[in-house]
Amino acid sequence: MFLHHRFHGLGPAFYSEERIKPLNEQRLVEINEPLAQFLNVDFKDPTTLDTLSGELDIPKCLSMVYAGHQFGGFSPKLGDGRGVLLGELETQNGDFYDLHIKGAGLTPFSRMGDGRAVLRSSIREYLVSEYMHALGIPSSRALALYDSTQAVYRERPELGAMLARVAKTHIRFGHFEYFYYSGKTDELDALMQYCLEHHFPHCLDEELPILSMFQDIVLRTANMIAHWQAVGFQHGVMNTDNFSILGETIDYGPYGFMEEYDPSWVCNHSDHEGRYAFGRQPSVGLWNLNCLARSFSNYLTRDQLVDSLKQYETRLEMHFSRLMTDKMGLSKGALTEELLKEWLAIITKEGLDYTSAFRLLSTVSKASPATLLDEVVDRSAASEFLDHYWSQRDDGRDQNEVSASMLKANPKFVLRNYLAHETIESAEQGNYLPFRKLLSVLSKPFDEHEECKELAMPSPEWGKRLEVSCSS
Repeated sequence: MFLHHRFHGLGPAFYSEERIKPLNEQRLVEINEPLAQFLNVDFKDPTTLDTLSGELDIPKCLSMVYAGHQFGGFSPKLGDGRGVLLGELETQNGDFYDLHIKGAGLTPFSRMGDGRAVLRSSIREYLVSEYMHALGIPSSRALALYDSTQAVYRERPELGAMLARVAKTHIRFGHFEYFYYSGKTDELDALMQYCLEHHFPHCLDEELPILSMFQDIVLRTANMIAHWQAVGFQHGVMNTDNFSILGETIDYGPYGFMEEYDPSWVCNHSDHEGRYAFGRQPSVGLWNLNCLARSFSNYLTRDQLVDSLKQYETRLEMHFSRLMTDKMGLSKGALTEELLKEWLAIITKEGLDYTSAFRLLSTVSKASPATLLDEVVDRSAASEFLDHYWSQRDDGRDQNEVSASMLKANPKFVLRNYLAHETIESAEQGNYLPFRKLLSVLSKPFDEHEECKELAMPSPEWGKRLEVSCSS
């Protein structure tokens, strides 16, 4: 396994050189074989195993420094408090991916923490990152999972773990904020140039490369959040230090997926004011981009920044509309705000599961409306919706083909918090079979998986609206 160290070349102002501190009796319990093959990582090679476990000391490993707006307040110096960037892997087509270990031990940025991750949060991140990838949402991904016998203390003693993960970059909005607010103009210049050369090379040919890069970040962020809203995903901690410049979903903590439709839903039990509630995610994305814009103000005029930010809402609405059009099986331009509101109103009134309801709609035919009507109490309202729906959908296309395309846009399986909870309980007892079973369906969530159909069932009452902690 050959590692590049491009970020290390920026110099010590950008990081602290660190190494992995192995856990007590740690074990490699899961390998993402397809991802390993894609990245040319050979787990049969002892050097690979020693590198990822921390037994082999790799020069130029580092923990990044950055800042961030956290729940609206600015923290001038944060950083990788429990993570180590081992380097970058190069694929056969010349793309680079950061190889990062989460839970690697104390760093100068750990603040009052211990630099560790627990098995609970590591399993949750493994599952969700692979699920998001399967949904087509840009995301960090899990490469390998380690457990251990080491006790890590959160609300209670838990088992320590480490997660090897990859992303196209771990550079965040907070990197720019750190150097801007600390007045480190030379370092900010270097960061701008690094990002242009390595992550936005297509912008170098533009008349104003930095403007082009900022506009690209705006549009990528809008696309990401539009996709979150379409699938019912809530991040939980949308701080600027958790936002990737490439529009990848990173830093999974207290996330959740919509069950009963509710824009005010909050999955993070620490978010007492609902700052990052599901329905607020689009506006928070724009707020974060405004924070980033301030860090670009040495290079771009106010008008350039404002004009770029104006593209956010248009792109988000356009991308969200396209995604929902596909989910509802409509032809381009047929989806109206009124029709979508009607459908969401039925889901809300009937207490239908968000994911299951869209999957159900994929199977409804004009000749057999009972597929939906038998699942609701107010059949009259549902019939009115179907009349409106068919007037928009019945455009001469083959309805079997439309249904097939809808089934490819509406997953059968979703990562419900209660499923993650049960999987974690088993893993903490040393049984990883439920984890692997759940992972198998989440990796191909649009397939039927009849042998695992119970994993597609809506949550039991006790499992609905579970709130989750940051756990770290």
